[in-house]
Amino acid sequence: MKLVQRYLITEFLPVCLVALLFFVLMLELGDLFANLWKYLNNEVSPRDILKVMLLYVPKCVSFSLPLSVLFGSAYTMGTLYARNELTSVFASGYPLHALVAPLIVLGGILSVAMFFFEDKVVIHSYAQRKQLTKELLKEDESLSNANIVVKTQDGLTVYTADYYQDQDARLFSAYIVVRNPDLSISAIIQAPSATWNGDEWALDDPRSYRFDSDGTVSTVPDASAYRFTEPPISFRKNVTSVDELESADAKRFIDGMRRAGQPYAEQQANYYKRFSFPFTVFIVIFFSISLGGRFKKNIILMSLLISLSIAVSYYVTQMVTMLFAKWDYISPLAGAWFPVLLFTALSAVILKFART
Repeated sequence: MKLVQRYLITEFLPVCLVALLFFVLMLELGDLFANLWKYLNNEVSPRDILKVMLLYVPKCVSFSLPLSVLFGSAYTMGTLYARNELTSVFASGYPLHALVAPLIVLGGILSVAMFFFEDKVVIHSYAQRKQLTKELLKEDESLSNANIVVKTQDGLTVYTADYYQDQDARLFSAYIVVRNPDLSISAIIQAPSATWNGDEWALDDPRSYRFDSDGTVSTVPDASAYRFTEPPISFRKNVTSVDELESADAKRFIDGMRRAGQPYAEQQANYYKRFSFPFTVFIVIFFSISLGGRFKKNIILMSLLISLSIAVSYYVTQMVTMLFAKWDYISPLAGAWFPVLLFTALSAVILKFART
């Protein structure tokens, strides 16, 4: 590494670290003040509040790192331009891409490290924080569910119900479709309600309709020939999120939702975002290199303003595409990766007109 490159890195790292601590502190304080009235109403002790805040630190670091890298690199480049140090470097024939190469390499390393940090640290600490917050604030989450469609793993039985009451493990307005191995309908059983007895669903006043191979439909007064053993857990409201699972577990969780016929677009988009979000660190490096030399006065203020503007634009774009993926307007893959590709293209265009 050249001397001038080492100088750039030594100027960048302290600024980035201070910015990271600042943004983490802002997020922590924002979360504290947003929930302070809840803590007071439930007489939560300062020790428990501090524990919640400590568990939130890894998530704050994950949110703050791209913004900190953007601010640190933009401020560093702006300061070097303002002091005319880079003018001397460029006048000597040293190119911009060679100068900022260590920053780009550092951005790539941070992107990879951020993925593993998110997968191994942030997920577990954030899940513990949510669980602790529910306990401290006495927030009960109902597992009852409405408008249910559940398909068994072999795909031969499909359950539908208007409502599942978790307290009594009971289904209301249940329809059960039994299919043949070729997926043609074998029978339909309807019951006003069904109750889980520990081994199977006990149907109340069931009515059965059998579909014969010749296409005729007949009524069967007794549904005892069928046993329905799909456990109640399949009918509960899904309160698990891939944001609380490691990558391998999240993939298995989404596959289970797909087999059960449950909507999984939102969860799959969040799963893909886990791989795309770390590239944010890499992208902001290019923005900072391009924009860092655009100003020579009020460098701290302008660097902060640019950093916040780019961050807000990126996160709003990501929020919109993730909503589109959730509503099936676009694919989950596009919802997670479109903001990354869009801002990569924008940074490349801006970099083309950077001062050298």
